[in-house]
Amino acid sequence: MSKKIYYLIVSMFFMTVLSNMAHPVTPELVVSLNMSSFMYGVMFAAMSIASFTMSPIWGSLSDKYRTRKRFLYFPMIGYGLAQIGFGFSTSPIIIIIFRIIGGGFASSVFTNAIAYIVDETNRNNRSKAIAYYTALSGFGASLGYLVGGYIGASDYHNAFIFQSIGLIMHAIIIYFFLPESDVKFDSKEKKSTHFIFEIKDDFRKYMPTALGTLLMLVLLTSFSQTAYTTGINYFLKKYLNLNPLQIGYYMAITGIVGMIANVYLTPRVSSKYGEKKALKYVLLATGITLIILSMMKNLLSPIAITIFFIFIFVISMFKPLIQTMVSNLSKNEHGKIMGLQSSANSVGMVGGSLFAGALLDIYPKVTFVVAAVVFILSYLIMIYSRRLNPSS
Repeated sequence: MSKKIYYLIVSMFFMTVLSNMAHPVTPELVVSLNMSSFMYGVMFAAMSIASFTMSPIWGSLSDKYRTRKRFLYFPMIGYGLAQIGFGFSTSPIIIIIFRIIGGGFASSVFTNAIAYIVDETNRNNRSKAIAYYTALSGFGASLGYLVGGYIGASDYHNAFIFQSIGLIMHAIIIYFFLPESDVKFDSKEKKSTHFIFEIKDDFRKYMPTALGTLLMLVLLTSFSQTAYTTGINYFLKKYLNLNPLQIGYYMAITGIVGMIANVYLTPRVSSKYGEKKALKYVLLATGITLIILSMMKNLLSPIAITIFFIFIFVISMFKPLIQTMVSNLSKNEHGKIMGLQSSANSVGMVGGSLFAGALLDIYPKVTFVVAAVVFILSYLIMIYSRRLNPSS
């Protein structure tokens, strides 16, 4: 991999540390303002709706202007300012507005980070680069939980202040030190409509193809993963009465396991069996282990802990595998295609967060069972989809 890729991956590691610092204290914000679990889901969904809308737009803009870097540092500043507004708001309406603004800006960063990697890799080394990116980003997210939980343990506002200042400072560092990627974009096809109105046409164009099936899988797996992550955060706070720091420790452990899985296991499995075959069995194993965990009463037993670590291993692996499959079909419109992938991911996040929020106060374990079933459904789609057959 090139030095540019390493610079980008390290940069996104710090980005994910900062962007996840508010997560362990958000349940504290919800509880302190006497909001329901459904409001917790709505806040997450608002951010995801903005991401769904803006991801293809940011991706197309970075293609059009042939720069990923600009669409990394500038939106990062906007995201940092939005998080301050979110953390210090007390009105549900104002909170949702800031979540929409934050989601819109954050979507540019994550969409164009993947597009940057695709710009600088080929089909031979792309899977490894995306696996490393996912590994360090996952570990960064978990470290962000830990740092945010520690800083916000006495007052959750502190985590938002630190996060906002950190995001703005990091944007400045990216501006000065991150090299621009080699953006490949074929602008020969002139379109009569504005690119904003092309998004619906792009989805219609790709849905009957293998890429469309992959986008559907992105949506379904995003639904399941979001239902799980939203559910587990609220479950740990509401039913196990863990404080933000303890939630941070939990997430740090899962992040370390996920990083090991993606650094050492995902590239080897992908190289030996191919992304498609590896993804099928990762989805099946994720669904089965999550169902078993949902049915167990004693989650601290040796068997439960063993199954839990298997679950964390496999749930960490599906995203780089599916991102690699999508990116291999992107040709010379990397920003647009990765934007469509982020958009599909956001739809799943909306559904997963609202679904979890609606059930957590009533039937908390059902959230995890349904998430597991959708993972298994995704496996079945891969088994029976003709579009994903290489011979078709």
